[in-house]
Amino acid sequence: MNHHANPRDTRIVTGPEFAISFTLQGHDFREVRIMNLSVGGCFALVGARTARFFLPGVTLDDLVFLHPDLPRGSIRAAVTYVLGYAFGGEATDQVGMGLQFLSVDAPTRQALEAWVDAAAAAGRTDA
Repeated sequence: MNHHANPRDTRIVTGPEFAISFTLQGHDFREVRIMNLSVGGCFALVGARTARFFLPGVTLDDLVFLHPDLPRGSIRAAVTYVLGYAFGGEATDQVGMGLQFLSVDAPTRQALEAWVDAAAAAGRTDA
């Protein structure tokens, strides 16, 4: 199932216990922290040393949520943008990237929609 991220999708602010894993060009990335999550995508943090691999348009395979309350189905995603963080003019060790979910199977999408709806009802949105 294809779904293109909509900027109006409800985004849920996530805590430090929310992470994803995925494969990029045969390399496994584990315990990648996500800052927010919607039905159409998420915002993730990667180490600055590996940021060069995450150019806009790059596809991430086998993306899986690592939080026990989120569905475990495999998702295909694409990097839509990359942001570097700087505090006081100095670069930090992390870079943020926006991810758009390209394909999500129906059970995973339904479970994700239910989780986002419940979190939004509890007031965890960032909008």
